[in-house]
Amino acid sequence: MRLDLKSTVVGPSASHLAVTGIIDWSTIARFRVGLHDCVSPPRPDVLVALTGLLSWCPEAQGMLRRASMTARLHGGQLTVVGLQPIPRWEARDSGLPVLEAL
Repeated sequence: MRLDLKSTVVGPSASHLAVTGIIDWSTIARFRVGLHDCVSPPRPDVLVALTGLLSWCPEAQGMLRRASMTARLHGGQLTVVGLQPIPRWEARDSGLPVLEAL
């Protein structure tokens, strides 16, 4: 399965990352790079749209958790939207604080 990442700069301090597909051992490196590029300053506010995410591994969930902490350290915020039932179930024990807001 393919992983599609579409990153957009929304403003001087914000970016948007749309994730579609599956994040597993074969696509995790691509997800890491895409997420890192969005969280890196000077754009500390990141909106991650997971509406098209079909499944993800615990490593990807950990990356998202660390990216959230990195954004906060730079004075920003990482917001996750659109997490579908199966990926939400897969992340139930991940400790992602963003899941509680969804």
